[in-house]
Amino acid sequence: MDLALPRGVDDIEPSTYAVHARIKDAFDEASRLYNFQAMEPASLEHLAVLRVKSGEAIDKEIYSFKDKGGRDIGLRFDLTIGITRYVCSRKGVRLPVKLSAFGGIWRYDEPQYGRYRWAHQWDLEMFGPPSVEADAEVIDAASAILRLAGLAETTVKVGDRRMVEEFIRKKIGISEEESVLDLMRALDKVEKKPPEELTDEYVQRGFGTEQVEKLLEFGRLRGKPDDILARAQEFRLESAGDLAALADMLDSRGVRNVEYNMSIVRGIDYYTGIVFEAVDSRNPRLGSLFGGGRYDALPRLFGRPDLSATGAAGGVERMAISMSAQARPPGLLAYVAVAGDGFIGEALKVRRAAIDGGIPCEMSLQRKSLSKQMEDASRLGASWVIILGEREAKAGSVTIRDMDSRKEELVPLEEALRRMAAGPGRRNL
Repeated sequence: MDLALPRGVDDIEPSTYAVHARIKDAFDEASRLYNFQAMEPASLEHLAVLRVKSGEAIDKEIYSFKDKGGRDIGLRFDLTIGITRYVCSRKGVRLPVKLSAFGGIWRYDEPQYGRYRWAHQWDLEMFGPPSVEADAEVIDAASAILRLAGLAETTVKVGDRRMVEEFIRKKIGISEEESVLDLMRALDKVEKKPPEELTDEYVQRGFGTEQVEKLLEFGRLRGKPDDILARAQEFRLESAGDLAALADMLDSRGVRNVEYNMSIVRGIDYYTGIVFEAVDSRNPRLGSLFGGGRYDALPRLFGRPDLSATGAAGGVERMAISMSAQARPPGLLAYVAVAGDGFIGEALKVRRAAIDGGIPCEMSLQRKSLSKQMEDASRLGASWVIILGEREAKAGSVTIRDMDSRKEELVPLEEALRRMAAGPGRRNL
């Protein structure tokens, strides 16, 4: 029997699962802090629902099939579609609606670095009247997920589809809808292809060399929000108002790692206004850690023209890759080691007290020397070792060892548990 997995699919091994769990914890905490209500949309959808976002062309990129009743069914390829369907189907829901979700997705993509056919996503969505405040809320909450997961060296790149479209119509002189969209697709490739190659490609499509060069020059505008907004004033772009308001809101919220970037347009047929994506500043090849923006057209396609929508989705696997490049905090906080015979019962009681106190704790299930137990504790990444032996029994205490500093101290068990519960930042003996 061939035990290999299908292409683009992998098992989540314990070390990777632990990182995914940290991302889920960060997501749960950000959802709680920003009051996004957690849910999970269905894994299976009618194919017609999945086609709403991108038409029948999406069939080539997803897993779809006929069920035993002959119905056309597909596996979800993101969480946004299901959440939007859910909200649009509830006519009496009070606005605004703030929902979050975390789960698996399936895409029949070509597997590559940071992209898989079975992957996991977290998602934040807001529905209600259109407002820049909602865009700021989503960017703030999504950035908090990265921060809570320990990803500090990230940049949130922000653009506005309306500004790009206005520039193309007013400054390049192209008004035909399909040509406007085609040029916007060129901007989406600015960071992936050399300008000469892009110019040649679009000249062959029928655009003038000067038109393409003007567009690419505009797409290279990136930097601090105030600097880019000043350039927008030079171009007299009336649609820059929302980006100006967003800059003030993000600054007031303390979201500082922001770059305004006119090449950020994202899904051409999907987004309708402000768009954004976050990248790992140390590993831009990885692609976006999260991306999103305003997508008012989707609720309209589901029969809800009264709803405006904005949201962000993050790739769990990509975040895990980014996190693996950093020093990993210990996954195990404490290890109970026994010095000599006759103390197993007491060691089990100590472990029970640690676990009941919310402290992850391990001990050997086999008889081993103290040195071997210390090796196990180090291999498992324990921050602390609690040692029990004859000396500790006579003193009615335990020896606590900080595995970073290698310092040891004889203290009452209650004191040892208090220090461990205080967290890594207060570990000094």
